[in-house]
Amino acid sequence: MVTLSKIIEGLEMVNKYDDCYYNLEKDEIFLSSIGEYGDLSEDELDELFEKSIILPTQYEINEYKIMLDFINTINNLEIRNNLYRLIQGKGAFRRFKAYCFEVNIIQDWYNYREEKYKEIAINWCKENDLEYKE
Repeated sequence: MVTLSKIIEGLEMVNKYDDCYYNLEKDEIFLSSIGEYGDLSEDELDELFEKSIILPTQYEINEYKIMLDFINTINNLEIRNNLYRLIQGKGAFRRFKAYCFEVNIIQDWYNYREEKYKEIAINWCKENDLEYKE
């Protein structure tokens, strides 16, 4: 049985350079760069990947869309408009977080993001016919 928190941890590790995998047999998460598995032979590495399931990629997670969806939940029109403006262009995530901190909604953002990651993890488990627990 898969623990959702472990899958969410893996989702948070995903970046543009590495895919993240879940190994059901060992109940562990690892990145495709597999630095910690450098001592395995090529056959052992192949077996590790064959027995593992890739987690959603950063493009499937789409944190920018999660950010936009969060902005849409904000009732304060001034804050919402400022956030829309701040997420344009390079450095959007940094500006977004800084402003959320400034207007004291950073915890709301973290809670929202956590809930979205949990939804992604549950959907991933269902798509891969895996039982999960909280």
